[in-house]
Amino acid sequence: MKFATLIVSFLIVIAVLIPGPNLPDVSIGGFDKVVHIAMFGLWAVAVQYDFRTRKVTFWAFILTGILFSVITELLQLLVEGRSFDLYDMVADLIGLVSGFFLGGKIVQLLRKTR
Repeated sequence: MKFATLIVSFLIVIAVLIPGPNLPDVSIGGFDKVVHIAMFGLWAVAVQYDFRTRKVTFWAFILTGILFSVITELLQLLVEGRSFDLYDMVADLIGLVSGFFLGGKIVQLLRKTR
């Protein structure tokens, strides 16, 4: 069973469903985008851990990640104080691409330590 991807996906959905007023007040400009990059970078590593990059082509991986990003942004339309943000999706894409290229090395290290 592919638990890493499932767990990280679930945590991302929970994070985007937190109402705006309940989010911590971080007065660092752009911090939200860093969070998006980190979430989707971690998702990319989890997908590689579960499905191994040899079986998942780059474009299938990116398209699936973009679809997940769009879904998370649409979900935010249902949450008080949250909104759809194209810049969040750009940050998600940066996280996906970074995670895809760095994830192979990270997965190798994880597998060696197991």
